[in-house]
Amino acid sequence: MPTEPKRMYECSACEAVHELHHLAEDCCAPEVATVWLCGVCEEVHYKKADAESCCADSLLNRPETCTCPGCLRHFEEAPMQQAAISVAGHCTTCNPIYTIDQQLAIEDLHQLVTGQPERLNV
Repeated sequence: MPTEPKRMYECSACEAVHELHHLAEDCCAPEVATVWLCGVCEEVHYKKADAESCCADSLLNRPETCTCPGCLRHFEEAPMQQAAISVAGHCTTCNPIYTIDQQLAIEDLHQLVTGQPERLNV
């Protein structure tokens, strides 16, 4: 499963996102909105359900073919490559280096789509 969404707090005036409620209050008091970050891409969502389905939905709804924006390689029916491109913006062929968080997110999305666990760098 993808990483759980993280509760954050958005300053209503400047829309800066803070980890702690009081930091958002201090930023541009007084209004603070609770937001949720996608556990994979860290995009801000106003509903937890939207954050939970953010990257999972985008990967599940992708066509079976995919092109890497970094090297323009075309991958057909390659869920691991699609997950890598979705999370990190590049395939494992043109750049096999990922942060630990990216690697775990790629593996989680691959398992979500295929139902089979697979390691990225084996």
